[in-house]
Amino acid sequence: MNIVAITPKTPAEAMGIQVGDQLLSINGRNISDEIDYAFYAADEDLEILITRLGISQTINISKSLDEELGIVVEPMKIRSCANNCVFCFAHQNPPGVREALNFKDGDFRFSFLHGHYITMTNMGPRQLERVVEQQLSPLYISVHVTDPETRKKMLLYGKDDHILDKMGFLTNNGIKLHTQIVLCPGWNDGDILLNTIKDLVAMAPGVQSVSIVPVGLTKYRENEPDLASYTPETAREFIKWFEGKQTDFNVPDFENFVLLSDEFFILADLPIPGDDYYGDFSMVENGVGQCRDFANRFNASIPMLPASLKKPTRLVFATGLLGYPFLKETIGETLDGVENLDYEIVPITNEWLGADTVTVTGLVPARDLVTQLKSIGTADAIYLSYRMFSEDGITLDDHTREDIENKLGVPVYIHHEDMLEILSPWS
Repeated sequence: MNIVAITPKTPAEAMGIQVGDQLLSINGRNISDEIDYAFYAADEDLEILITRLGISQTINISKSLDEELGIVVEPMKIRSCANNCVFCFAHQNPPGVREALNFKDGDFRFSFLHGHYITMTNMGPRQLERVVEQQLSPLYISVHVTDPETRKKMLLYGKDDHILDKMGFLTNNGIKLHTQIVLCPGWNDGDILLNTIKDLVAMAPGVQSVSIVPVGLTKYRENEPDLASYTPETAREFIKWFEGKQTDFNVPDFENFVLLSDEFFILADLPIPGDDYYGDFSMVENGVGQCRDFANRFNASIPMLPASLKKPTRLVFATGLLGYPFLKETIGETLDGVENLDYEIVPITNEWLGADTVTVTGLVPARDLVTQLKSIGTADAIYLSYRMFSEDGITLDDHTREDIENKLGVPVYIHHEDMLEILSPWS
């Protein structure tokens, strides 16, 4: 591993370790990435092997357990997924998406660090043993289906990847797993789904949760397997069927072990479940409980919201088609009562990816925002959900907030779904 920085006033600096040195091992353990480094550098007595200009050096350092060694290694290079899942979003992207969206993430390290879902097909014994040794827990696993033959058809991996054996090894050794099922009508639903859930329930509490989300399909699926999206009718039918089975999925000490994503309920035009359905809201960033969490936070903020703004102000909130009715119902009555506030919630149709099949807020592209917000008339500001942007502030189609602002000629802000934070500057 290349050393890219040395933290001042640390043991590494004191012992003369330099930027450009290569870190080979700590206490005889090879260092392959920053997780290895953090794990093995935590000891008090360290034997560090580096190379400098092709010459190996061993450096011995003693430090306290809570003292930083001071080496910064190069960032990890992410490993790709070994599958070609029939529903994979990377296979149905149009030209112009941000580069990262065309990469299929299959790296257990990023699952641990950032909550990315992985399929585990590219994890062999060495990777599994490393997860256990370093206790990289929890991990987030895209299971989809446990039946081996159906897995071959859906993941297009070509052979049995022994998913249950791998998960069993991890859970038997103290690793917690959150699991996800992308549900494809006619592929992994019905009895196949029940068997998948049964297998996952049997691994509780090592398996901590099961989230079921509907498949997302864009209009760019030429030469891809034939899949169907959920419609309002089929979503209602599935929810009714699922709720009739849910008592079979009970796990001691869990409120609800198997949870449906918000998208199912909104698509079916059914009420979002209450707090007791979502338990500790641990899957909120996976689209499970986002709506209820937002409503709770908004309702808690109502007593603190300003009764009036300083001057007449027009604010525009853009959202995906799917979330529009819920958002309007949740915040409309309260915002109607704020003096000097004129607001509009604009549902954005995703013409770029597929108006009928891609309706979530997180997949709204800049080009549709710009096209559809040009007709809103005068506004003091436009607010866009952070879900429309990557961690680096880039939209699905590789634009920044500033790009959108420049094209619209109106101040554009990214909000984190906190109405008090939004309104306070105007009050």
